Amino acid sequence: MNDYELQPIGYVRNDLRTPDDVPYNGAPSVLEVREEYAAAVAGLEPGYVWVLTWLHAGERRWAREVHGSVRGSFASRTPTRLNPVAITAARLLEIEGPRLHVDALDVCDGTPLLDVKPYVREFDCIFGPADPAWRRANAPELRLARFVRTITRFCGPLTPPLALAARLALAADRDLDIAANSPELRWECRCPLAVAGGLQAVSGAPLGGPRLLLGPDEAQVRVIRTDGPEAVYRLRPWGEDPEAMLAAPEESLFTRES
Repeated sequence: MNDYELQPIGYVRNDLRTPDDVPYNGAPSVLEVREEYAAAVAGLEPGYVWVLTWLHAGERRWAREVHGSVRGSFASRTPTRLNPVAITAARLLEIEGPRLHVDALDVCDGTPLLDVKPYVREFDCIFGPADPAWRRANAPELRLARFVRTITRFCGPLTPPLALAARLALAADRDLDIAANSPELRWECRCPLAVAGGLQAVSGAPLGGPRLLLGPDEAQVRVIRTDGPEAVYRLRPWGEDPEAMLAAPEESLFTRES
């Protein structure tokens, strides 16, 4: 077996001292590219980039079972890997010479940086695939955080209609007992297009397909499982603070009609 050598092009800098400090959605970070490679940053623009790192603090081995499940290392995102390479799509906010400021990385301070590549939608974007079943988090607050992250990645900064879409997705996930992005769900959106856009992001359903139907704004969203159960939500007028809407009582945002 041949040996292969990797050369760090820099290091990740943030306030996370150990892997245990890394929050669910990561944290703002700076990619410090080494001076000898600084010229390779030329041409990068704010937008999205792929960030490849070496998880130096993790165990370097493969696993047949991860977190007590039957999933092996290749079927999970565990840092326990034979070659602990991590890849993250991050939003590049600012370029300060060889220092690249990104919105969030789920690695700790001092993690070796292996490569940075521009995100190219033509090659890298696959819209519509469902997540593996294990990606459905157990805690509602984690599900909501995941929905918000997905929506803002696809639709931009969080707005009141997008916050409402995240809360609707959480309600449907709970009421129909199935992941909101499951291909077993059909979304009938008779609501403002800004809300429907957020639901499209969560569901992964392309426009024009049978899984996402748009209709006139009747302040209603209907979600149907292919095996029969459904939930119909009647929207209420919403406020102007999207963060407050994420924490507001559900009945202040919408009610379930069936």
